[in-house]
Amino acid sequence: MSRAELYTCLITRDEDGRIVAVDVDADDLDGGHRAIRVNGGRATHIAAPLQEVLRSAGLRGREWATRKPIELDPMLGAHAELLLRAVKPLRRTDRIIDIAEGVASMSKEEAAYWHAQVQNRHGLKALRILLDGGKRRK
Repeated sequence: MSRAELYTCLITRDEDGRIVAVDVDADDLDGGHRAIRVNGGRATHIAAPLQEVLRSAGLRGREWATRKPIELDPMLGAHAELLLRAVKPLRRTDRIIDIAEGVASMSKEEAAYWHAQVQNRHGLKALRILLDGGKRRK
C-alpha cells in the first residue's frame, strides 16, 4: 500500500447555483491537516481556472456540480491547493484572475514544484511575481 497525501475539494453554491466558496482540505503524510477556503468574490473569480484544472485531470461536469466533497489525487489536490493559496490574500480582481489563470495553466509537474516552494517563507511572493510580472498596478 502506498502512502500519499489525501485531498478533498468542496464547492459550495448558493440557491441560484453560483459558486460562493471553495475549500481544499489535505491530510499530509505526517498526520497533519491543512485546510484553505476561498469565498465571496474570490471564489467567483477562481471558478473557471479551478474547473480547468479539474477538467484537465478528467473530472466530469457532474462531479464538479455535486454538493459532496470531491476526492482528488495528490497531484491534482496539490494543484488545486496551490491555486487557492496563491489568490487567497489578494484583493484586486485583476491580480486574482491573472494569478488564478497562471496557476491553472501550469503543467502538473510545474504545479507540484511550486506547491513545494510555497511552503518556504517567500514562495508565494515569488510565484505571484512570476505570474503577474511583479507589476504594481494602481
